[in-house]
Amino acid sequence: MPDRHIAFARVSLLTTALLLLTALPVLSIEASLTPQAADSTILNVIFPVTLCSTQLPEELLAMFEKEHGIPAKKITLCTGDADKYLRSEKPDRIDVVIGHELAIEKKLRDDGYVVNIREVLYSNYVLVGPTEDPAGIRGINDPTKALAVIAKKKAFFFSRGDNSGTHGLEKSMWKLAKINPKGDWYITTNTGTHATVVLANKKRGYTIAHYPSFIQQQETVDMEIMVDGDFDNRLITSYEVMAINPEKFPDAHYVDAMTFIGFLTSPKVQEYIANSGMEQFKRQTNFPLAVKVKPKGVEK
Repeated sequence: MPDRHIAFARVSLLTTALLLLTALPVLSIEASLTPQAADSTILNVIFPVTLCSTQLPEELLAMFEKEHGIPAKKITLCTGDADKYLRSEKPDRIDVVIGHELAIEKKLRDDGYVVNIREVLYSNYVLVGPTEDPAGIRGINDPTKALAVIAKKKAFFFSRGDNSGTHGLEKSMWKLAKINPKGDWYITTNTGTHATVVLANKKRGYTIAHYPSFIQQQETVDMEIMVDGDFDNRLITSYEVMAINPEKFPDAHYVDAMTFIGFLTSPKVQEYIANSGMEQFKRQTNFPLAVKVKPKGVEK
C-alpha cells in the first residue's frame, strides 16, 4: 500500500507539472499579444527635427491623449526624409505628418500620399556666424543683403543641403538675393542643424538655423546671431499638418489622424502653441497660423 501511495503521488506530481508546462506557452503568447494590441491603437505622428528641439511635440501628444484617449507616438524626421520614407517600398504605418517644406508637402499630396494639409504655425530662424564676423555682416538686418556680402567675400557658408524645411528656407533666401551659391566657400553638410552649426563653428563660417535650436546650442559654440528672424518676416518657416491618404495606405488611422489635425488647429491648442517656449526663450518662438491668437503678456 505505501508503494501504491508513493506511485500515485508521483503520477499526481507529474500530471500537475505537465499541466503547468502546457499552460506556460499560452500565458506567454497572451502576454506577447498585449503590447502588439496596444501598438495597433497608437497614432504615429512624424514631427520635423526643428520642432523636436523643444518639448512642444511631447506636450502636444500628452494633451491629445488626455483629451481624446488616443495614444500617440512621436517619430522625428526632417521633411525631406519623411518624403523619402513615405515613398519607400514598404514603410511602417504612419498616420500623420507635420512638415515645414511646403513644396515637398504639395508634391506628396499631388502624388496621393497625403491629404488635408492644414497650416499650424510658423517659427523664427536666424543667420548665425562666428563672433569675429569675417564677412562683416553684423548689423545688417536684411538676410538677403547679408548673404550677398557673404557670397561676395566668399566667407564660408554651411548648408544642410538635405531638402529639409531649413534647407528650403535657405534656398528661398538665396533666390531672393538673386544668387546661385557655388564654390569652395559654399559647403553642403547633408546633416541636421546641430551638426551643421558645429561644422560652421569649427571652420568659422555662417549658416541658417532654427532660433530655439541655436539658443540651446549657443553655449557650446563660439557663434552668435547675425540676422534675427524675429525682426525680418522672411526668415521664417511654416509648419503644416497632413493626414496619410487612406486610399494609398489602407492601414492608416485616418479618423484618428483627422481628430489630431482638428486638435492641433483648435483655438485652445493654438493658444498653447503661442505661449510655448516663452519662459525658456524669453520671447515668442512659435506663431499660430490656424487661429489668430497672441501669447500672454504680448501686446503686439
